[in-house]
Formats: sequence, structure tokens, C-alpha cells
Amino acid sequence: MSTPPDLSALSRPEPEAFTLGVMAKNAALTQIVAQQRAEIARLKGLKARPAIKPRGMEKATLPPPAKPLEQKRRGGKVRPPRRR
Repeated sequence: MSTPPDLSALSRPEPEAFTLGVMAKNAALTQIVAQQRAEIARLKGLKARPAIKPRGMEKATLPPPAKPLEQKRRGGKVRPPRRR
């Protein structure tokens, strides 16, 4: 493993390029590890990871869609209060 460069001696675009390279390498290694874990589980005869489906609770956080004016219920005949 090589030593990381001295970031304080680099100009502005160089640390950004270095960071993007490290992030890309990390993503590739993470994908390889996941593939190897799946392969090891398959070779051991273990069950595969369950496919977890969303439960639908996220829908409750959204407001209901607004109805157009034509579809809204309108008030019925309004009766004046009874006088004594």
C-alpha cells in the first residue's frame, strides 16, 4: 500500500481528483466483496439473502392528491337558524 500524498502541498483540483479516485476504488472493492460473499454463501449451501420489499409506510407521509374543483363535494342547501 502506498503512502497518501501530502494534501496540503497539492493545488485545488489535485485533492479533488485524488478523492474521486479513492471513492471509485472503494465502490469497486465494495461490489467485489458483495459478490464474493454471495459466492461463499452459495458454495457453503446457505440460503440467499432475502428480498426485502417495502412495507408501504412511505406512502402515508405523502399528502393525498388534490381533487379538481369539479370533483369536490359541494355543500347542500343551507337552512337559516330557527328563530323563536
